[in-house]
Amino acid sequence: MSLLLDISGFEALFQVNYQPLCVIAYRIVQDKDVAEDILQDIFEKLWEKRESLTINSSLKAYLIQSAINQSLNYLKKNKNALSRESFYSSAADENANTTEQAIALKEVSRRADQAIRALPDACRTVFILSRYEQMSYKQIAEKLNISVKTVENQMTKALKHLRRYLLTFVLLIIFFSQT
Repeated sequence: MSLLLDISGFEALFQVNYQPLCVIAYRIVQDKDVAEDILQDIFEKLWEKRESLTINSSLKAYLIQSAINQSLNYLKKNKNALSRESFYSSAADENANTTEQAIALKEVSRRADQAIRALPDACRTVFILSRYEQMSYKQIAEKLNISVKTVENQMTKALKHLRRYLLTFVLLIIFFSQT
């Protein structure tokens, strides 16, 4: 316990243990700032009670247990407030995002249809049979009287074309939906 009686020993204890204890607290509370606050409180109380504190285990075990207990106490104390806040904010976000998402989805669908129409005839036929008619490559090959390898090549070409055609558009939607 003499380690806690002088400031340099306490600082060394803090430097060695702060980061690992923050990781423990973070795993429980899932918030970096809160985890750091919890550790600040623990070390502050440790310093304030340094002369009267009785530790029955190792100092490291005591600090770990303190980090766990304080983190769990934080969750218990803030559980109701967090769930209410989360409920109301998610309900508000859902209402705001539903319209935006519907518009974005409609536009993606429109662009996908354009991209499919732009495919060469053989490619478009194979793609539609595979994706919309849910036919296997073997079934498509039999229906169109072509080899399975040709079906695979046409699908590869179609998917490559669609990715290229839609990638920029989808990235723009993602970018603007996050701002």
